[in-house]
Amino acid sequence: MRNLKYGGQLEIGDFIAVSNGNHIDLGWYCGDGSNTLQYYSYVVPASAHKQYKDWLNQSDADRSAWRTKLYTKGFTKKCLWKSYINTVHSTRVVKIVRPEDIFTNKEDRDNYEESKEALITLNFIK
Repeated sequence: MRNLKYGGQLEIGDFIAVSNGNHIDLGWYCGDGSNTLQYYSYVVPASAHKQYKDWLNQSDADRSAWRTKLYTKGFTKKCLWKSYINTVHSTRVVKIVRPEDIFTNKEDRDNYEESKEALITLNFIK
């Protein structure tokens, strides 16, 4: 667990805003690595789940070998790529309790909802 200046205690699966370079990225906290804070950007789970479903609908001849290897156990957390920051400060990350309230654009809200469903499928969040 990590203690933030804005939002308090951070636990795996919490939705966060991250100051990343010259922009703010949104996503789900995955944990800490070696001097890093890791998270799934909010569009990643939906995109990865769509790629998995598309792969399932392909014939065996059309499936790429590396995706076949990736999906040997189905759709898992290993199918998702993580983002990270390596200069972690208590003011660089904000915990967002009601993420639904921050999305004003329909496309962003849809991406959030699809990603949330994918993470629920993976038992990453409830």
